Amino acid sequence: MSVPSVVVIQNEGSPVTAATDDEDSRGNGHIRRGSSFRRHGSSRRSRSTPAADAILSGEEGIASHRGSRKAPPKDYEPGLRSMLYGLHQRQEKEEAEMKKRQKKQLVQEEKAMQAVPTAPIDANKFVAYVTERRKKRILFKGEYLMINRSIDAAKCRCDVGSTLTERNPYPDTLPYDYNRVILPRLPCDENSHYVNASYVNSWLREKAYVVTQAVRTKPMNVEFWRMVWELGSNCIVMLTKVFDFMRVMCLQYWPLTRFTFGDIEVETVDTHTYAHFVIRTFRLTRKIGENQESRIVKHFHFTEWELDSFPYISAFIELRRRVRQFTDKNPVDAPIIVHCSNGAGRSGAFLALDANLELMKKTGQLDVYEYAKTLVNSRQHLIDSVDQYQFIYEALAEAVMCNVQPIQMHQLKNRSSMYKAKKNRELMESQDNHENKLLLHLTHPLRIGDCAGGHRLENRGKNRDVMVVPPDHARPYLQTLHGESKDYTYINAVEVDGFTRKAEFIVTEWPKQSTIDSFWTLIYDHSCHTVVNLSNQGNPRQYPTFIHNKGKANYGPFIVEVINYHQYPAMTSHMVKVMKRTFMISDIMSNAASNQQIDTEVRICCVIQVRMWPIENKVPLSTTGLMDVIKMARSWRRRAPDRPESKPTIVMSHNGVSRVGVYIGANICIDQMDTDHEVDVFHAVKMMRINRPQLIDMKDEYKYLYDLMLHWYMTNPEYRVHDKDISDDESGGGGGGGGGGGGGSKPPSQRQSLRDKDRFLRGQNSIRKDSRKNAENS
Repeated sequence: MSVPSVVVIQNEGSPVTAATDDEDSRGNGHIRRGSSFRRHGSSRRSRSTPAADAILSGEEGIASHRGSRKAPPKDYEPGLRSMLYGLHQRQEKEEAEMKKRQKKQLVQEEKAMQAVPTAPIDANKFVAYVTERRKKRILFKGEYLMINRSIDAAKCRCDVGSTLTERNPYPDTLPYDYNRVILPRLPCDENSHYVNASYVNSWLREKAYVVTQAVRTKPMNVEFWRMVWELGSNCIVMLTKVFDFMRVMCLQYWPLTRFTFGDIEVETVDTHTYAHFVIRTFRLTRKIGENQESRIVKHFHFTEWELDSFPYISAFIELRRRVRQFTDKNPVDAPIIVHCSNGAGRSGAFLALDANLELMKKTGQLDVYEYAKTLVNSRQHLIDSVDQYQFIYEALAEAVMCNVQPIQMHQLKNRSSMYKAKKNRELMESQDNHENKLLLHLTHPLRIGDCAGGHRLENRGKNRDVMVVPPDHARPYLQTLHGESKDYTYINAVEVDGFTRKAEFIVTEWPKQSTIDSFWTLIYDHSCHTVVNLSNQGNPRQYPTFIHNKGKANYGPFIVEVINYHQYPAMTSHMVKVMKRTFMISDIMSNAASNQQIDTEVRICCVIQVRMWPIENKVPLSTTGLMDVIKMARSWRRRAPDRPESKPTIVMSHNGVSRVGVYIGANICIDQMDTDHEVDVFHAVKMMRINRPQLIDMKDEYKYLYDLMLHWYMTNPEYRVHDKDISDDESGGGGGGGGGGGGGSKPPSQRQSLRDKDRFLRGQNSIRKDSRKNAENS
């Protein structure tokens, strides 16, 4: 009679066969599926027991019984039979509970699918609609399932793309045959008509977008620019990083200066870098016969959307605003080209956001569900998950709620004048209260899990306020070993994005006596060339001195030497040299500190201490002193060695919350005025509060920020020169929207005439295009 084998698991987790009398037994194992049965003994030869004999000599072992619904055989020993019977019952119970859960889930999904919206939603009801649906996420899933059921299988076929595998890096994302982009054939390539790109309609226009995949190979690079030229597009939206998650997501298909792709020359004319996106201007030139034609193409590259995550909604909405601002001023009868890595989910999210906001602008309504059905019938996986579908709703809700637009610089003066006039003061205060409520609604508090590092036992003593700690994803980690704490990487500091760079500022609190070493470590490890301290010292026991007026001082592993010291009416400045000391292990063991060596890398840092801001005041008494501080810090960043403009600026106050928001918000708005000649205080505060929700006191600091921006505008004549140029263009009838001459708005008749002129020019372009097509056909 053959002896049946029993499958068991070793301690390492690999399956083996139970040893018989003539096989080695390799330590204690256990039967799979969590059985508590264990082999006895630790000797190399298996010890014979009644239970083991029953398993080895019975007709059915545990391995053959596993998965069976039958009760254990009666010829088993009572103890073993009872154990197997218990396993059998538990397995049946688990399967019954699983079926019950699945049935319940199916019932819920069916009910959710019946609750899909049947009509567009008014914009004034949309936020409440999303809020209600957010409480029951199954409703989003119900809509998502119904959207996938709406795909027309007969219409949505990919027969052409499936045969050209070399042109499709992502074989699961192919264009449908009925709406794919068809390029003119080249004589040297019979497949040159094919490109992995699809036309997609918006609510207001057919073929408003073209969704394509990322450029992954050099031949695709030439193909991409040929498609841009043939479509006549002047706008490209890129929603992926070039390199993400340790792999190349998209080739850099544009040149740094100038390059020729096939017969199209692409020249990079201009590049503007922002914190979350980059806007480039290309000039495309193509020689057609003896003539040469040039076009301008704008490239909007969103760098915030990382793989397997979602971006900041505010940044995503701002990107869309920039795109529409350009296309409205430069209308062409051609689609917007949108691509991510595979031309799927991220592109679909952008299209859903843009199309529904355009519909709201036209009709005052939104219809996410119906447009999502349009998307999935236009290209594969444009809506590829429930999370992405909910993200679209959340983005639209915030866009509807935050309809606060940037203002032109000259309108700052109008705003200040309205505050001074009694009849308009209530209106402005009502507007500020409205913005305050919006910011409170959009500021999401950080959870304890988000700030796990700051709440660890060894780090609690490093925080002045246990409720003000940085989120782990945005705190600057220290690298230099210092102090006696188990976690030397932690300091209560948080990164805040600027207008043109991510993590442009590091916000921290006045160091405690136990964290002074960490403060200087932060300066050295993150190459900070500028420190702005917005608080006076106060009680030395509570706020210890961390810098001296002259000489050298040791702080942990660093030597800090004051090079020079200046005192001004509004501030004092220390120019310091931060040097890192290193020791040999043998010297440390022998306490030979005299053998220390100075690291060759030295940091030069300017520490600016504000004097004009009384500790009891929430805002300064005037804007002049803080303007001088801002000018000095920005001037030092421009002229200091080692390109400090690319390094973060440390901004600190006594608690790391008050005052710092005013300084950072002012710098963000100044950069916006220099780059875009507009001001958006609301958006600046909203972005600052992502990583530190307590920033900016709405009652005092928010209004002071507007006053500070007005003072900055009035003391910089170059801004008013730009405003005069805009006014001259608009008064001459050559401009688009915006404020009219003298800082006021255009009269209705003039706005109407501009719209009529724009409509006439579009009609002329359409007539020329039709005549050109007729000539080609004839």
